[in-house]
Amino acid sequence: MNKSAGRFAFITSDGVTLRYLQAGSGPTLLILHGWSQGAALFKHQLAGLSDHLRVVALDMRGHGLSDKPSHGYRIARLAKDLQELITDLRPDPLYLLGHSAGVSVIWNYLEMFGDGLVSKLVFIDEPAALLADPGWSEKQCLDAGAIFTPDGLYQFTNQLIGPNGERATRDILMSMVTPAMTSQQREELIAVNLQFPRALAARLFIDNVTRDWRDFIPRIAKPTLIAFGRASPHPVECQQWIHKQIRGSRLEIIDAIDGGSHFLFLEAASRFNGILRDFLG
Repeated sequence: MNKSAGRFAFITSDGVTLRYLQAGSGPTLLILHGWSQGAALFKHQLAGLSDHLRVVALDMRGHGLSDKPSHGYRIARLAKDLQELITDLRPDPLYLLGHSAGVSVIWNYLEMFGDGLVSKLVFIDEPAALLADPGWSEKQCLDAGAIFTPDGLYQFTNQLIGPNGERATRDILMSMVTPAMTSQQREELIAVNLQFPRALAARLFIDNVTRDWRDFIPRIAKPTLIAFGRASPHPVECQQWIHKQIRGSRLEIIDAIDGGSHFLFLEAASRFNGILRDFLG
């Protein structure tokens, strides 16, 4: 990383201090992590892409080293936080990268504030609708990526806020990685996730899972890269569906043997960084 690397902070309109990592200079690649994760997990992108990009990885409210207020754990508020950070950074051009629930935050940002400041988009493994309607066909569930039932959703979040919340966190995370992930990587992943208090994590999880973006996704008009790992808990059909909805989008699928998991930016960092370089130019 060059001399501009470091940790920075800004204060949101509702008084919350959010922290972010930054490295490099040039066009801005602004990274939003997934549910219960953090900026630290994007160390390979901060190190590997900052030779020609200004790479910014945000700890969203409650996550990582950012403040953990008692309010605001909704995708819409996180999208407002994103809009305020973009205003503070004044990036030109701006590339937005989201992982998992971070993609939902970007979708909400685009719907509320438009795409006028955004040049390119990168989405990593977020379905359009995670909660299954009991009346949906199997194909509708696969296309949406609906892997939760209402009972399953609340069973999981009740586990999160209970005495076994750490175990529930470990279990869901380990279902999203390949067997090849090292024990050190696994423990780092878990430790970063547990920086987000479990009760707050449960509230955000419910808000994200109960959203349905299928009507908005076809409206996305910016150049878009969709990245997916075969070892993801989500069906590949949901990423293929998004790819079909966004005209001119590019879908990249990484096999499990090559580190293609939900955390492909960790397990297949070199491969993923190469794809990003090619897409962003």
